[in-house]
Amino acid sequence: MTHRLRTLSIAIGLATGCAAAGLAQIQTQTQIGSLVPMSTLGTPKALTKPTLSAHGGHLLLSDSPEQFKAPGALPAAMYRDQVTGDFRVFYHHQNVSGQTLSVGVAVTNTSSQPEILFARGDGESTNLYPDVAGQSAAASFISSRRSISFAALLAPGQSFYKVQSLPNGDTASAIVEYLPVTFPGGSASASLPIELLQNLAQAVDEGSDSPNLPGGFGLGSATVSTVAFIGDQPADPVALPVLPPDTHIRGTFPHADRSGTFTVSTAPGLQYLSVDTAPPGKKFSNPMPNEYERGVDAVDGGTSVYDDGNYGVMYDFHIFFKNDSGVPNMALLMQPSGGFGHYLMVTNGQLSLSPFVSYTSAWWFGNIPLHNNLTQIDLATTLPGGASGPQKLLFDPGFTGQ
Repeated sequence: MTHRLRTLSIAIGLATGCAAAGLAQIQTQTQIGSLVPMSTLGTPKALTKPTLSAHGGHLLLSDSPEQFKAPGALPAAMYRDQVTGDFRVFYHHQNVSGQTLSVGVAVTNTSSQPEILFARGDGESTNLYPDVAGQSAAASFISSRRSISFAALLAPGQSFYKVQSLPNGDTASAIVEYLPVTFPGGSASASLPIELLQNLAQAVDEGSDSPNLPGGFGLGSATVSTVAFIGDQPADPVALPVLPPDTHIRGTFPHADRSGTFTVSTAPGLQYLSVDTAPPGKKFSNPMPNEYERGVDAVDGGTSVYDDGNYGVMYDFHIFFKNDSGVPNMALLMQPSGGFGHYLMVTNGQLSLSPFVSYTSAWWFGNIPLHNNLTQIDLATTLPGGASGPQKLLFDPGFTGQ
């Protein structure tokens, strides 16, 4: 039996008196979406790392303090910074306060003119299991990532809240993205025609750092706070005290997205590429060129930080498969080589969610039929809150699970 043969044979004997009346054998095989023991796959070879491009708006990371322990300190903020243009917020916080809390994001117009706030992706979830909350939030964000919707019209000093109720013991995880836009002749009490909002939404280039806004409109600025409170929404989230951090990371980073292109040949057999490994200078660091950017903790006076694992960062890969050994397919698998959790992948626009998977197994999430020469796919992923990195992408030519 080779390592490719992963079948379970069950012999069922039926007897009448002392004689066997028959024998049946039932076979099952590993299916796409299931787990494959790493011990059956062999030793993968490392792919040449692609050089990544950073793009998108700012990323605000709020993961410290990771736990709320003292409800008497609330209402409070966990992180706060002022940004201009498109921004994404990733937060991941656990409630161990003994009470149900409201946790989320407050966007405050701290400019001198009214602003239109557009949402560009919304993923929020709570769960007893941190990695389940993280996977659900990331999946919802990815499902809404390519859409633009009107969120609010904010007068100067006015705030927009996006919060979720967090029971004691549960973890709240979220990835949300917004774009504030200033408009000419704006009034704090303006009633904007739906046609104007639709035209603005269509004018926004979703993949660009500089949205193509019509004349007179511009990128707005906002003060963004991640908040926790009990009862009513605080009237002024900008005035809330910021909770002291723990050992986890918080900070603002220049770009929220990474993209890269690479080729996988079939001749070398099983190969891998590690995504979201530890940042430079840390143990087990093995990043791709330009994968990590330095950010700053705006609360701690500009302390330089890395987003360890690049939580909240979306990776968009364009992959070419060179079929130089004539195999019919390329299997796509992922091993969480640094630990365990619930993960997700987007293959040619198709979202797949993993079961719970640890480093001893690989999640088989895709199977790509190969042409005789080159086959191109798009693959997107992010490291969900509560899950361990790195994600080791495995490319196994000809693997069928049998």
